[in-house]
Amino acid sequence: MFSHLPSRFQIFYQANRLAWRLVAAVVGVSFIVTLSLTAFLVRQEYQRSLTQISTDLDTLARSVTPQLGANLWLVNTEAVRTQLNSLLQTKAVNWVELVEPDGSRYSVGTVSGDPKNAISKTYTVNYMHPLTGKAVRLGELRLVNTLDGLESQLYTQVTRMLLLLGSGMAASALCFLWLYHRLIARHLSHIAEYTRSFNYERLSAPLDLARGDSGQDELQVLTDAFNTMRLNLQKGIDEKDVAQRELFQEKELAEVTLISVADAIVTTTAAGHVKLLNPAAEKLIGWTFAEAKGLPIGEVVITQSDAEGPRLTRLLQAAQTAGKRQQREKATLISRGGERFMVEIAIAPISDWDGNRIGYVVALHDISAAEALTARLAYQATHDELTGLTNRRGFMSALVQANDAVKLTGARRLLMQIDLDQFKLVNDTCGHQAGDELLRQLARMLIDMLPDNALVGRLGGDEFGVLLADLDEAEAQVVAMQLLVALEQYRFVWQDRPFTVTGSLGLVSMDQDCASPQEAMSRADVACFAAKDAGRNRFAWYRGGEEDLQGRHNELQLLATLRQAAETNRFKLHYQPIVPTLGPHQVPHYEVLLRLEDEQGRLISPGAFIPAAERYDMMATIDRWVVSHVLDELSQRQARGEVLPELSINLSGKSLNRQTLAFVLEQLEEKPLPSDRICFEITETSAIANIKESALFIEALRARGCRFALDDFGSGFSSFTYLKSLPVDYLKIDGSLVRDVAEDDVSRQMVLAVNRIAHAMGRKTIAEYVENQAIVTVLQEIGVDYLQGYHIGRPEPAIRETQQVWAGNEFELRGD
Repeated sequence: MFSHLPSRFQIFYQANRLAWRLVAAVVGVSFIVTLSLTAFLVRQEYQRSLTQISTDLDTLARSVTPQLGANLWLVNTEAVRTQLNSLLQTKAVNWVELVEPDGSRYSVGTVSGDPKNAISKTYTVNYMHPLTGKAVRLGELRLVNTLDGLESQLYTQVTRMLLLLGSGMAASALCFLWLYHRLIARHLSHIAEYTRSFNYERLSAPLDLARGDSGQDELQVLTDAFNTMRLNLQKGIDEKDVAQRELFQEKELAEVTLISVADAIVTTTAAGHVKLLNPAAEKLIGWTFAEAKGLPIGEVVITQSDAEGPRLTRLLQAAQTAGKRQQREKATLISRGGERFMVEIAIAPISDWDGNRIGYVVALHDISAAEALTARLAYQATHDELTGLTNRRGFMSALVQANDAVKLTGARRLLMQIDLDQFKLVNDTCGHQAGDELLRQLARMLIDMLPDNALVGRLGGDEFGVLLADLDEAEAQVVAMQLLVALEQYRFVWQDRPFTVTGSLGLVSMDQDCASPQEAMSRADVACFAAKDAGRNRFAWYRGGEEDLQGRHNELQLLATLRQAAETNRFKLHYQPIVPTLGPHQVPHYEVLLRLEDEQGRLISPGAFIPAAERYDMMATIDRWVVSHVLDELSQRQARGEVLPELSINLSGKSLNRQTLAFVLEQLEEKPLPSDRICFEITETSAIANIKESALFIEALRARGCRFALDDFGSGFSSFTYLKSLPVDYLKIDGSLVRDVAEDDVSRQMVLAVNRIAHAMGRKTIAEYVENQAIVTVLQEIGVDYLQGYHIGRPEPAIRETQQVWAGNEFELRGD
């Protein structure tokens, strides 16, 4: 039984080694502290005992010296000895000595040990003389305590205390060791065993110390930490598995992508040797992967060299020092079979986890077709598709260069604009296919006739531009005459029908005064219009001092202003009231008039810009602007719940076409309004000039509920027959007749005739230019339905409600 104790003790020691060390440390420190405290306490007790012995000796001396003095005075030797012996009976005295003045000594007791370790105190023995009342000195009493009893007592106490403390410490140590083993060491051993048997691939069960409910102490915190670590490891392993699966999928995706991608991909080592070719690369460069593997990429991917060497070599060198930045450049690739391709080369370095360069990815994108397409698009961007000539954009670019050459070097440049005179006739009679063929033939003729250094361009429609270099005005004039003669003699035949084509030419000498290429084009345009006005089939020079040409130039500048006004909404709408002649009107009626606001904010009347707009085909654009903004005004009033007036919109003859009709119908669809609040005014002249188109336009919009007025009736053809073909709602009697109706009987009869015929045909009449009350009176007598003019109301920038009232025999309008 006892033979197993050493091994068990060894196991117990190994399992509780830390506790043993802790106990040894605690015992050693406790022993040292105990000894120190014991020595301190013994010293304190020794000092206290000495003080107590000294006090006791003093007390004995005070109690015996009087009686001892009396015995000495009476020379009672026996009593003295008896009294001295009685002092030995006390524990405070071990030896007593009495010395008389004559040297006689009395001593009792013994002194053992070192006299230095004894307490010795001497007291004077006096006798108080009864007669004199003075103290008589009879001797000295010496009391000695050898401290033998005190030292033995202290030794016994210290020994007992050390034994008790030692026993207690030993018992505490054993108890601590048992508790440590029970509460801590065995659980630590379990934790260590759990950790040693921990399997990271198959995570163990959670750590459980089987301690019951011990609360959240340190061991439980450690256990929870281990279990949290286990969960984190489990999570990390799961994430690692997911990452490995995703990495595998990404790898598979990268490989499939590399195989299926249309671009040629070559991967290399850090030294530039081929590691991989995808199928697209094999097809492009003519090498198989098996043949190219391990070869330097410069032997497999060959690019055309330039002054700095092969492009691929330069890109690889740049990629070595460019970090992660991708290098791109276009180059000509020479395949293994000698074919040449235009490619875009992109090289990107590949680095490992530590940032070390381990290879490169070289992507070759075949851009041969794209480059060809770009070149073709670039050509198309600057050339006319129909004729092959330079288009307006390319011509303007050349004109910019010519203008710079004139300004910088004083070079001679002349600009010629050609406008065909009978081109519209060919288009209208034979169709656009014939017109296109005519343009192609004329383009070839111009190229053949003009000098080699001349640039010919088609500016649009039937307009051509010619830029002549190194010719003076006389030589340019000869060229112009030759072109005119050639055009006049040229016969265009289409389906056995011959056509004669002439042209009007405008010439401009580009000089230092010409501010810009746009100014040169404007001047050529002005000169071309001057040639047309002079009778066509001729040329004209632009001369800045000529009044007619300057007027044309101003018109062209105004044209640019009109285009800008339409884009920036600088047109302003004004409204002039139209009122019934007799009785109040139920629906307010206004004619919409247009004004142009210049850069200084001043309003320009339409008479200053409408002629130029009509001459240069701007009226359709302006009319569309007016229609759009009038419908916006009505929509806003409808949204505010206000009364919707009837608004009359003037349309130019150039707007009576299918394009404008489609625009108006689209606007009416977008802005649902009562159509009977919209009235379109067209002039008699423009309507009759193209009566078929006008009738179609009117009928389509009347079907939507819109109304129409025939404006300026009586100033043009004035054929009542046309009224049968034009289903209008109002006839606006021309102001030239109305203005004199009160004074001129002929005008009165003409107004009367127009009014009767209109009423007979079911039309209402509106008299314009009503400027005084006398005109109002006559028109009332005639029976005209509506009045308009300055006497009725001036054009205002906003619609205001009006009432017509009678003041005696006077007609007045009052605003609300």
